[in-house]
Amino acid sequence: MRNICLVAMAAVACAAAGEPAKIDKAKLEAYLRYVFPPSTKVVLDDPAPSSIPGFARIVAHLSLGTEKLDRVYYLTPDGEHLVNGSIWDLNRSPFEDNLTQLPTDGYSFGPAKAKVTIVVFSDFECPYCKQFATTIRQNLAQKYPNDVRVIFKDFPLTAIHPWAHGAAEAARCLGEQKPQAFWAFHDWIFEHQSEVNAGNLREKTLGLAKAQQLDESRAAACIDTHAMAAAVDENLKAAHALQVELTPTLFLNGRMQAGALPWERLDAMIQRDLNSPLALKN
Repeated sequence: MRNICLVAMAAVACAAAGEPAKIDKAKLEAYLRYVFPPSTKVVLDDPAPSSIPGFARIVAHLSLGTEKLDRVYYLTPDGEHLVNGSIWDLNRSPFEDNLTQLPTDGYSFGPAKAKVTIVVFSDFECPYCKQFATTIRQNLAQKYPNDVRVIFKDFPLTAIHPWAHGAAEAARCLGEQKPQAFWAFHDWIFEHQSEVNAGNLREKTLGLAKAQQLDESRAAACIDTHAMAAAVDENLKAAHALQVELTPTLFLNGRMQAGALPWERLDAMIQRDLNSPLALKN
């Protein structure tokens, strides 16, 4: 207990003095390699400001063979103490750190100033994502037209879903012509998920582009040149920084939940945040 108090006091003192966090990456990487299984590769991001005064946020990218995992740690200003866990300010949302990291741009529905914001990381080839997409599209706008905003983010699991990344690109190729066309693609592809494969994705996307009265040649060029690949990869990068591993994963006002939540559970979470003073949105 004494050591924890000293670390906290030092962090607060350094924060007041405006001192940046010190870091010895080689030392930290060696330390974490000792924590995890032998041969684990550890790559650390540069420390970034966190929501906790005096502590820097640092993301460790771990890999062992084909397995990859990201973990978030908090570093004290002296660079000698690494906190493995969450640090909460009891006067603020316990999910404030997630809120500072969550992207809030992109395709969305619901009012921008809604009290509840749900960021969904999804995969168009994932059957559980299909299930959750149906849940939110059939219920949220009807029950909470003024209170809930949903933001869609790509997290294609390419190791098991061969056309998921292509579908994420295709959705954006339609959406950049008309935002509503993104949601038309979203709803259509989940509804017809079993009919789509890597061989017919392009053809079916262009058929939808025609139905949406878009410029088909422009959409085809976008798909063929992978013009939206970098944007999809940016979403993947954001997801990894938030330690997203499964699809769908949602963040409801920063609260992380993995899996296709049934409507009754999601509705209860929304009700709680609509009535909680701690439900801070980014």
